[in-house]
Amino acid sequence: MIIILTSGICEKISGGTIYNAKLYEFLAEKGQNVVVEVVASINEYNFRNEVSYIIDGILIDENLNMIRLKEFKICFLIHLWPSINQTHLKSDTLIKIEKQICESFLIFITGTVSSDYINDFIKPETKKYYLIEPGIDSGWKTKDHFKKKPQKIVYLANFIEGKGHVKLLKVAEKLRNLDFKIDCFGEILSENYYLEMINQSERFELKNITFNKAVPHQQINDLLLQYDLMLHFSDYESYGMAVMEAFSTHLPCIITPTGNYKKYQSIGFQGVLKSFDIDEMINGVENTLISPNRYLQLVQSVKNIGIESWETNFDLFLSKIEGL
Repeated sequence: MIIILTSGICEKISGGTIYNAKLYEFLAEKGQNVVVEVVASINEYNFRNEVSYIIDGILIDENLNMIRLKEFKICFLIHLWPSINQTHLKSDTLIKIEKQICESFLIFITGTVSSDYINDFIKPETKKYYLIEPGIDSGWKTKDHFKKKPQKIVYLANFIEGKGHVKLLKVAEKLRNLDFKIDCFGEILSENYYLEMINQSERFELKNITFNKAVPHQQINDLLLQYDLMLHFSDYESYGMAVMEAFSTHLPCIITPTGNYKKYQSIGFQGVLKSFDIDEMINGVENTLISPNRYLQLVQSVKNIGIESWETNFDLFLSKIEGL
């Protein structure tokens, strides 16, 4: 039996929760007896010797009882190490816990940011991790018609600190005289943050930007097909599923240098900004909005990016967890 332990975040839509749901479906289809359980704290959980556990990294905290965990068949699924997530305060205790996890358990990493963190920062004495990236659904549809210049822009990111909406509003305010419309979609994970976005939008009198609820994942492909361009100004991503799904739709993007951007650059994608500087964002978006040649370059640069299926990526996951 396999039990996936996660937090109440599983009730929201995010890259991590979609990944977990796809993993659950895959394991079930492969004949595994698998269940998902929501827990508030790992320390309070009643582990069983006969069960294999996949612990979502969102449950890692400073109070984790590492000695107790070593008694059971456990692996960790890391979407983003807590010390990287800028909504958390870094602490020496938390970093020590992360290092002990790397040295004591099998680790599955969903993005290169998390694996780079292991190699460059944690530097455990032993390394036992596997990078298993998100995949794309079968039958994913691609755009085959583009305007000369983009007008409809989509911004897919949950409303929480670090996801770039503050910068997006500044860009929209500076370029307000140009002809474009931005639609934001996401879960409200921080009410204060969301309300601040609404207030700023009203203060700037931005009539061309909307804030919308999250879209069910099965509708994302059809949603992306309606747009000319995606913007993504996040401060941190482990992988960046929204960007990956835009690429798979052949929807051009302008993104900050985070998530899987190094891989995208290596195969010719031209929409990665050099920094997180507001002025660079403004210039990058403005050039794309007013220059048909620049927009065409972005369109062409996303057409050669191939993404594996969920099933192909998860085959390695299954082979390793069966050996726990």
